[in-house]
Amino acid sequence: MAYKKYEKKELDYEQTKDKALRLLTFRAHSEKELSDKLHRAGATDENIEKTLEFCREYNFVNDEQYALSKVRDLKNLKKYGGKRIEAELKRLGVSGEDAAEAMAELDEDDERERLYPLVVKKLGGDFEKKSVDRCIRYFIYRGYGFGDIKECIERAKGEADEI
Repeated sequence: MAYKKYEKKELDYEQTKDKALRLLTFRAHSEKELSDKLHRAGATDENIEKTLEFCREYNFVNDEQYALSKVRDLKNLKKYGGKRIEAELKRLGVSGEDAAEAMAELDEDDERERLYPLVVKKLGGDFEKKSVDRCIRYFIYRGYGFGDIKECIERAKGEADEI
């Protein structure tokens, strides 16, 4: 059985703009994200650039605000650490300058204080080597520093010994 190859038709400017606005109604996008999605939909580079210019003009796309919002969401909802947040911003196509400004909102001391209750919950009072190693891997993957994780584990172990 032979499959027909699906041919993508090229989108004109109005279709490109409509597609972009439809995508932006669901959630905010970085310029790169939006550009990539429009390109996959069949829009030309010229139409994409015009559409992005339109979106910038009406503030539908703003990488600075997007980066700040994304940092807050990843910090508060996903409980990610600074390294993972930085990697996510890079993956989403946020410029280094915008990412650096948004990352300035993160405070290292605050990150340690956020990490501590997460470590206590993850370990659940079990300080065996296997559990501690699993905990360390878990939080390193989520973007926390090794030193911070070890410090929180030691603090939790010290508090558990007092009880």
